[in-house]
Amino acid sequence: MIKKIIDVTTKLDNFVLKNRMISATLIAMKQTLPLLAVCVYARLISQLILSPNALFVTLFDWRLRIPAIFQLQEMLSLLEVFVLMILSATFTKHYLSVRKVTQTTLPTLTNFLGTYFLFLGKGQTPTYDTSQYLLVILLSFISCESFYFYQKFVSGDNPQPFAVRFLIWAALILLIDVALHFAIQRSVVRSALNTLLSNNFFTTFIGLVIISVVAPLLWWLGIGLPRELINNPSTINAVIKNLDTILTNTNATLPYPTNLYSVYTAFSLFGGVGSTLAISFILLFSIRKKQQHLGMLSLLPSLFNSNQLLYFGLPIFLRPLMLVPMILTSLLGTLIGYTAIVTHLIKPATLSTPNTTPSTLVSFLGSNDSWSLLIVVIIFALSVVIYRPFIAIETSEVSYEK
Repeated sequence: MIKKIIDVTTKLDNFVLKNRMISATLIAMKQTLPLLAVCVYARLISQLILSPNALFVTLFDWRLRIPAIFQLQEMLSLLEVFVLMILSATFTKHYLSVRKVTQTTLPTLTNFLGTYFLFLGKGQTPTYDTSQYLLVILLSFISCESFYFYQKFVSGDNPQPFAVRFLIWAALILLIDVALHFAIQRSVVRSALNTLLSNNFFTTFIGLVIISVVAPLLWWLGIGLPRELINNPSTINAVIKNLDTILTNTNATLPYPTNLYSVYTAFSLFGGVGSTLAISFILLFSIRKKQQHLGMLSLLPSLFNSNQLLYFGLPIFLRPLMLVPMILTSLLGTLIGYTAIVTHLIKPATLSTPNTTPSTLVSFLGSNDSWSLLIVVIIFALSVVIYRPFIAIETSEVSYEK
């Protein structure tokens, strides 16, 4: 049965990789990886040491004084947008090359600037989540296709890349990006999702199972997730009520022993969405030097719940080969964590931990129950077993590279 699932997934993955849009996207992601690594490590240093609520600041009351001239969070946000701008430009170049378009300078520059206008407002900081990879790729794809057909329709025998007719096309694309910026900025989807996650339904077994499937699926699709699904969901009502109950009476019965924090965050986010810390661990022992380097590069961020380097480096985006183990490991963590809590094998995490606390330690630090560490080790070991055959196939076949 397991072999059949792997075989079917591999065939589907190979089919998807033949799509020129997917192929161009994965090449662009791998080429953007060095810049993304700078961004990820800069953000990690900020979260651990530099920001006012950094992990080391919270735990040891130790911080570095940053001159006021350096607006750290704004600079990091701009760097994240710059990564998306490079991703869009690189995708444009590769995709149009596949479409046999020789004049790629203008559309590449247009999509580069269009991504800037899409994410940055008057304050020069992103107005919404910058992990919207699907949005960036789709807009770049539509732009490329429109340029391809527009050029065929209006160009003569010797088209000039910056002729007025092409500049008009570029202006229209940029106007669309600006319009989308204001439309998305006013979107109520994110607030609606935040409200939905506070519903008591997500303290039930079915609700937690749904989250364990939907969260890796959305991340795999390149859709930015609510903060509650990638970090410490300390603002969720169930978590707050549990904490209030403990602070009032340490022996009181918790109203919501199973919730997004005590189950999903504590047992299904090892290394980020899909428990991808197991991937970094497996890559460290790969026979390929390139994969070993990716494992070493991604290991430290993965320990602190960031899997963007794996997302770009393998890549994970829209790969059926990666989706199956992501969902399986996410479900595994939820099922084992939920069972351990409802059978009173371990205490649920109720105490708040800093947002950058490694997910492997959340259950222990949030409950002060050493038995939870054993559950973490078991889940991580099983996650490695699940991921290993899929990563073995990925590291031996890179058919999207030309």
